[in-house]
Amino acid sequence: MGGIVGYAGAGGQSAEDVLLRGLEGLGRLGPGRLGEPVGAEGLAGSAGVVVSADGGLGAAWGEPGGLSGPGGPGGPGGASPAVERLREELERRPLPAGMCGIGGLGGVPGLDGAGRVAVVLAGAVDVGALAGARAAAAGAVAGPAGDAGVVARLVAEAFSSCGELVEAVRQVRRVLADGFAVLVVHADEPDTVVGAAAGVPLVVGAADGAVRLASDAWAWGDGAGDSVVVKGDQMVLVRREFDEVRWEITDGWGVVVAP
Repeated sequence: MGGIVGYAGAGGQSAEDVLLRGLEGLGRLGPGRLGEPVGAEGLAGSAGVVVSADGGLGAAWGEPGGLSGPGGPGGPGGASPAVERLREELERRPLPAGMCGIGGLGGVPGLDGAGRVAVVLAGAVDVGALAGARAAAAGAVAGPAGDAGVVARLVAEAFSSCGELVEAVRQVRRVLADGFAVLVVHADEPDTVVGAAAGVPLVVGAADGAVRLASDAWAWGDGAGDSVVVKGDQMVLVRREFDEVRWEITDGWGVVVAP
């Protein structure tokens, strides 16, 4: 299943640095906590981040490598080899500086054909009758993104009609079967992260002028704290506005339910 993290901050801290810490935290939880058997391709396979900056999206991921068992680099308490490979890739090819982004462990970001929408996914989606959308998206997905690439393509199509990222994700959410959590960014809304969950946890925590999101409350090592869990029919919208970050959770009809 893997795990996902998201971040938006107004204090000048690099989104890339925060996302990497979150992915490392997910890796330390161990395969079982992320729904992966020990040594599974997912946890030991890939990790990736997307940073929204300079009117576009910068994405990077580490390719799959060797497997690790309990107590090894990919086991509980150790560093995930997938995140280590991602760090090596970022040293070779740094991303633009940005204060908003998303990341995934056990999979890499999915991009739409134009590279304007990026998605990270925990769990799996079933587009059901929209199998044609999966086929149409296959040639436009960058990297081994799988279903995340399909969702990115669907969000891009919905966004072209409605013009708002949160509404586009809400429309796509309605056609996906339960069993996932997703975070989305769009180059046209560079200071925004949108999330949705159905059957997989998605936790929102705000502190010190920033908002962090994760599929596990312990991603950053500080537990649930004052965090809020996004429920099955809900959406979370996080938006950076000048020197502050605002967030809200809405229900399936767009009514604000938190904070």
